[in-house]
Amino acid sequence: MSDIDPISWRAIVYGTPVIASDGAHVGTVREVLGSDEEDIFHGVRVALDGHPDVMLSATDFTELTATSLTTGLSAAEVHAMPAYDETASYHISSVGRFRKHLGWQQDSKSDEEPG
Repeated sequence: MSDIDPISWRAIVYGTPVIASDGAHVGTVREVLGSDEEDIFHGVRVALDGHPDVMLSATDFTELTATSLTTGLSAAEVHAMPAYDETASYHISSVGRFRKHLGWQQDSKSDEEPG
């Protein structure tokens, strides 16, 4: 498999660059949100360059590869997204399972990256 081949949402790794539709690097993957049990990809928490983290839904992405995730949103649209609110995102669990997916990066004690 090459670095440009499409990957499953389960293969997304923390720190993978997120690229806007206009080609701008907007941030990196901080968390993958989904349900392993139901194999449902909800989206990605993105650590933006110089801005608070945001959540991009699964439908916001046009391409997932080992080297980057590309969104159909422009850099301006990504930066205009509301700041990620972990508490608010977990309220969705009343509709279905919505939890953090750790990707394939070893994690010592916590399900969040430092910072």
